Amino acid sequence: MSSYDEILNRMVEKYEELSGFSINRESDIMIRLKVLAGEIYNSVVATEFLKRQMFLSSASGEYLDKHALTRGLYRKESKKSTGEVTFYRNDVTDSEVIIEKGTVVSTAGPAIRQFVTDETVTILPNTGSATVSATAIEGGASYNVLSHTITVLVTPPAGVTKVVNTKAFKGGSDEESDEELRERVLYSYRDISNGTNAVYYKRLAESVPGVYSASVVPQERGAGTLNVYICGKGDDASVNRDHIGTVQALLDENRELNVDILVLYALALKVSFNFNLCVKDGYSFDEVSAVITEKLTQYINSLGVGEPALLCEMGELIYHTEGVKNYEFLDAFCNDVFPDKNEYCELSSLDIRQVTR
Repeated sequence: MSSYDEILNRMVEKYEELSGFSINRESDIMIRLKVLAGEIYNSVVATEFLKRQMFLSSASGEYLDKHALTRGLYRKESKKSTGEVTFYRNDVTDSEVIIEKGTVVSTAGPAIRQFVTDETVTILPNTGSATVSATAIEGGASYNVLSHTITVLVTPPAGVTKVVNTKAFKGGSDEESDEELRERVLYSYRDISNGTNAVYYKRLAESVPGVYSASVVPQERGAGTLNVYICGKGDDASVNRDHIGTVQALLDENRELNVDILVLYALALKVSFNFNLCVKDGYSFDEVSAVITEKLTQYINSLGVGEPALLCEMGELIYHTEGVKNYEFLDAFCNDVFPDKNEYCELSSLDIRQVTR
């Protein structure tokens, strides 16, 4: 695409060629050419933008949403993480302490994440604490925080001196990215749903925010039955009761007649991989292995329910990492992993051993 300066220079050159005169840079005609060049450039930019949005492979944002809508698909919204927090007071007295619904607590810095209590709770007389459910203020996977990380009283209730989450907060998920939505739309073209096959139910289940992958197993409980196994993605691949209930209600509402659908948790299949790694001269083994660890973790996290973890695909990721000279999977420990239709792969350990050859 031509830049504004390129368009203006070509216009000046053509004017001087046709008129036989050189243009003064401060003249009226130059001002007119600059304005016209600006309008032409804006038109070129707008045309290039529209060309990108016309096609599924390059569309983005709201334009990609419109492509998805033609396939009956919607971008998944972000989902808020949930959990429980416990409030404490120093002195156990015969008076009660009321902690109102909407009390705000947060993690300590530097990445502060705030949460709000879902209901009013009371620290009863002669007791020192009370536990209440809480929800992240915003959606996103970054709100899936570890236990004992919520320790700040943003709006401290009178008489309360401490707050802590004894268990991790889970269930938060980011808004579906352009690439994730694009992949779902492309999948809808590859595997056509006819309203009665497994793809139909799989697509419905995966449309629920927080559900990354679903596997549909017909007749597992006999004729006319359908089991649907679902999981999340990444570090928080487990899904909670809310996800199960939402998917169950959605499938029940849209199921065929005389089909008994049961939505279940997919089981985590722990996988481990070990290999030798030789790095090129001038490269740090620790730095290269850290990059590989991140790549393989993302690969395993990208696998859905029932999808295999293949050594050939992992080998491609390893070998094409900058600084890798050679690698070798340890045969005694490494094989392709083929989970059942109700399982998803979860990386348990990754042992990378340095070798010099």
